[in-house]
Formats: sequence, C-alpha cells, structure tokens
Amino acid sequence: MRSISRATKIIAALASTALVLTLGSIPFFASGADHLDAPSLGHISVDAQDNLSVGKVNGPLDINDVYLFKASSGRTALAMTVNPAINLLGPTTFASNGAYTLNVDLTGDAVADLRYVATFGDPDAHGVQHYVVKANGTAIASGFTDNAKGMPITRNGVKAFAGQRSDPFFFDLLGFLGTVKHQGTRRLNDAHASDFFSGLNTLAIVLEVPNSALGGDGNAIGVWGTTRWQDAQGVWHQADQMGRPAINTVFNAAVADKEAFNQTAPSQQRTAMNGTFRNNVIGVLEFFSSLDSEGAYTAAQAAGLADVLLPDMLTYTVGSTAVGPLNGRGLTDDVIDVELNIVTGGYPFAGRDGIGAIPGDSVSAHTDYLGTFPYLGTPHP
Repeated sequence: MRSISRATKIIAALASTALVLTLGSIPFFASGADHLDAPSLGHISVDAQDNLSVGKVNGPLDINDVYLFKASSGRTALAMTVNPAINLLGPTTFASNGAYTLNVDLTGDAVADLRYVATFGDPDAHGVQHYVVKANGTAIASGFTDNAKGMPITRNGVKAFAGQRSDPFFFDLLGFLGTVKHQGTRRLNDAHASDFFSGLNTLAIVLEVPNSALGGDGNAIGVWGTTRWQDAQGVWHQADQMGRPAINTVFNAAVADKEAFNQTAPSQQRTAMNGTFRNNVIGVLEFFSSLDSEGAYTAAQAAGLADVLLPDMLTYTVGSTAVGPLNGRGLTDDVIDVELNIVTGGYPFAGRDGIGAIPGDSVSAHTDYLGTFPYLGTPHP
C-alpha cells in the first residue's frame, strides 16, 4: 500500500489543478455514500484552500456502496464496492483474511435468509487473487480477480465477477463539505459543481442470480453488505455494514455511534442502545428539514421517516425496475439528490411541496456504465 503521506501530496496536487479525484470524508454524505463512514475505516478533510488531507484508511474492508437492480429477464444483479480510490491510495487487492457478504432477507424480518459470501486468497506477483463465492455455505462460483485467468466457474445459473472497476458513485463532495462543514471555498450548486468520483477506481464484487433464488418475481427482499476480518487466533470481527447509501454517515454523528452501527444487525437497529440510532435519525431530520422554507418536519413525520430509513437495508421488489434508494438501487440512480432533498425537508408529506432546502448537488450519473454484466465501468488508467 502506498504511504498515506505520498497519497496526501498526490491528492493535494490534483486539487490545486482542479483535477480533484477524491473518495470520502466525514459525517453527513461527506464520505460519499458510505466510503470511509466510520473513524476506524478512515477519513479525509479539506482546508481553506481546498486541499485534501487523508487519515488512516482501512480500505479493503470499507464498503463504498451496495447496488441491487433488475438485470436481464428473470435475473437480478447484486453488487458491492469496497476500498475507495485504489488508483490513488491502494491497495488494489481484497483482504485475504476477509469475508465479503451480500446478505438477503427473503421474508421481511430484516434477518438474512441467504448469504452470498466471497473470500479471497493471497495475491500472486501480479496482484491476481483466487476467489470463491458461497451461497449459505455452498460454492456457487470460483475464479480469479479481473478474470485474469479466464471466466469464473459458476453453478445454479449464477454469474460472478470480482476485481477492479470504475467507481460508479457520483457526488459533488467538495461542494457539500463547503456547504455543511464550512470547509474550503466550494458550495453546493455553485458555478463549479463537479463529480469527484468520476476518475476513481474501486474493488467490486458483482453477482447476477436468477430471480427464483430470491423468492421469485414480486417477492419483497432486503439486501445489505457486511465485511469481516479474521485475526491470528481465527476469530472473526465485523468491520463494516451498509444497505442504503449514507445512513451511517448522515445520521450518526458521534464516533461511538458510527462504530456501533456497523456492528448492529439490521433487525436491531431501531431499538439498539435504547433507540439511539432511531433517535439520531429523527434528530437529524428535524434539524436539517428546518432549513426548508416550509419549516421542519413534525415529530411524527420525522419518526415515520426514521422507520423507513431503518433498518438499513436496500428494500426491493424482485423483478421490478429499481428506483433507489427506496426500491433497490441502480447504478444511475441519483441517490444523493433523493437523500439531500428528503433530509432537508423535501419528503412530500401532505401540505409540503416535496422540494427541500437542498434538492440536489447538480452532479449527474457517470457515462461509463456497461449495459451487460458486470455493469460497472472498466477501470480508469
């Protein structure tokens, strides 16, 4: 892994030439969707001259985003990206002592009934890793990262990919940092809006499975990602957890709450720690919705939204067209616009116009997505 000091100089130089490529940051969308969402996973900040500084990065186990959308007829795509900005910070390989899981709730109780778990071997001299994907303990795919040694072997109608891809996430990070954190000179929706993720690469695990594996067309499912690592004594530890974009980064301000949220199962997130996470969501919604000209959400409205946003899972009707973040999440879904709008008072409750104080960030989807598997764009040089 490149040294953090060298990476810091690289990023600062790019910022000064308006070619900024960055990854994530600090609370409230500032770590991208979920890039570096908790202190143990890392952080980045910007100074008054728009130069970026990087803190500790635990990249290979940091979940950036989870995607869930209709693929070809009768099939569904599930994807998880991890490790932001590998073309700047590295490392460019998955953790060989890690496990990457796409959890699927098939029955509506926020408990995983189906787990797709990917594990990786040590990288060879060229950085290529062998990987295996298991569904509830049964191997359904095995191959090598980036298809370096041919297409993976799969079974039960599954398609699988693991390796480097263009980061599909899009967001005006510096504009947000300036508006919300008062860092740097940029502001959201100023004359300099730009997508700071457009040139970044990430690691991705992409699966395409038959809808029958998910309960069939029309079944309501929930999906979230988790990462774990195994210590020298063979004990497994959970590192990160994510379903919908930005839930932990937006609503949990305290360091302890961020770390605890990554360890708390979705089925317990509304009630854990005497309702701390739910209360955090309510408090943030009430505060930022007060910026809207129509005034803040009522306590009942904020509580109702909290019960939609928690538990932190991507909810999806199998076979439908994804419209993230409330029904799956497609690669082009502008989840940041949706969430900025909702958080700042734009949920269309009766008597409200549905337009929040900050309805978006003026940044659009990337143009490098693929129309076929594995859907995420090819890596940038």
